[in-house]
Amino acid sequence: MIYKKSYVSVILFFLLFIGCAGPTKVNVYKAPERTYAGYDVIVIPDFRKTDLEWVPYDSGTAIADMVAEDLRKEDKFKVISRSNSPEGMKDQRVLVVDGVVSGYKRGCKYCEYVFQGVDDRGKMSVQVRVTLVDETTGDILADVGVDGRAKSPGTGNSKYIRVVDEIVKVIDAVNSGKS
Repeated sequence: MIYKKSYVSVILFFLLFIGCAGPTKVNVYKAPERTYAGYDVIVIPDFRKTDLEWVPYDSGTAIADMVAEDLRKEDKFKVISRSNSPEGMKDQRVLVVDGVVSGYKRGCKYCEYVFQGVDDRGKMSVQVRVTLVDETTGDILADVGVDGRAKSPGTGNSKYIRVVDEIVKVIDAVNSGKS
């Protein structure tokens, strides 16, 4: 009897271990190209939300706000606009960040308890697809999908921090001409 219980416990542990993935996954659909660099203006409209599955109601605006704030802290752009279009900026190079919040996984509180914060297993995650577009030419400079797990405490904006960090890295790569 004890043997059967321990056997079932081991199987359950490995099933939970396999089901809980790592903290961040980035899928690159189009890598940043080296030929584009030095944008003066960046436009970040609210990210759209998918209709295919439920995503947090605040995710579209919160992620875009956090990306804009992180870019302001870096002080690499003359203008960072949260509007939908670059009005009055026709003579400057404009980079548009077009994003879609494409998925959301609630997480597993039991997994969080079992793994005790190791590699953030069991935390909720959000999936975002970001396309960087040159406003004047219409060229797609980068197309990236990011799946990021929440940081502690996992509520409010902390659930989007890892996704935002990856988006800012892609924007930096396009603006600096590095891939």
